Amino acid sequence: MEPEQKDQEYNIHLAQDRDQSKNQVEKPLFHDEEDEIDLRDYIEVLWRRKWAVMAIFLVAVVVAGVVSFVMPETYQAKNLVEIGQIKGKMLQSPDDIQSIFNRDNILKELKEKLIEPLDLPETTTTNSIANMFDIKKASEASTSDSHFIEILGRANTPEKAVIVVKTVTEKLLDYHQNIFKEAEKTYEIELATIENSLVKTEKDLEKTKQDISRLEQDIQVYQQEIDKRDNIQTEGQGRIAESYINLLAEVKNQKENKESQLLNLEQELINLEQDVQQKISERVYQTKSTKIEVPSVNPETRIAPKRKQNVMIAGILGLFMGIFYAFGAEYFKRT
Repeated sequence: MEPEQKDQEYNIHLAQDRDQSKNQVEKPLFHDEEDEIDLRDYIEVLWRRKWAVMAIFLVAVVVAGVVSFVMPETYQAKNLVEIGQIKGKMLQSPDDIQSIFNRDNILKELKEKLIEPLDLPETTTTNSIANMFDIKKASEASTSDSHFIEILGRANTPEKAVIVVKTVTEKLLDYHQNIFKEAEKTYEIELATIENSLVKTEKDLEKTKQDISRLEQDIQVYQQEIDKRDNIQTEGQGRIAESYINLLAEVKNQKENKESQLLNLEQELINLEQDVQQKISERVYQTKSTKIEVPSVNPETRIAPKRKQNVMIAGILGLFMGIFYAFGAEYFKRT
């Protein structure tokens, strides 16, 4: 065979090999017929990679289970607290209470009280203390102005969770007691002012009645003097009668003023008596200190870790990761 013919045949075979390699590279992972995906291709890939998928799934489940069992348990206790009221208004809103318990000085006080019963290290930060409890509006409340809040405490044992709740609640009660005492002082001052005004008004009322009675007596006396001088015969008697007439008119005018003053005092007395009754009603029915409505008890179940939930989520994620690996590995193998 001639060398030129051999070179030509070699070039033909080389071109065929390149076309074949190109066809293999460009061959799609899943061959379709009439542009429709064949589900059998997916099933075949998953079946060929089933052990890898199962291995990834089992690894994810085992890791999640081990981590869940290693994580420390957390229990949560709860106090239902009724916020105190002054004149029907809350001492503080739940948001204001939460902001106060976020302050460093309050957290430091709580830390000092919790270190010994919870066996906390001295290096415990105030942020760690803040993460041990929550203060929020009671979940049973249906209105935004509800007077009830929940104090939630968390710890690694049920007993310690109750200690956290009681410590935070006691601090809140002490804080509100100081506010309540100041409000009570203001209430007592307001009530004393109204009662003093009431006593003064009663005295003024009694004095006005006495003045009216005295003026009525003067009117009778002047009227009698005028009646005695019906038959005036001299100019002097006329002048005396005229003076009594002027005195009578002046006294009658004074009596009218006193009677008008008496009506005003009586109305003022009624208003003051109503104010006193309102203050007493506010004190009895609309003023109360903060108190524990439902005390906390040892929780029977933990809130974390949620082992079953964690394992289920890890299993789902592991399954998706295994499927993704199977298709990815098949793709890279074929390309």
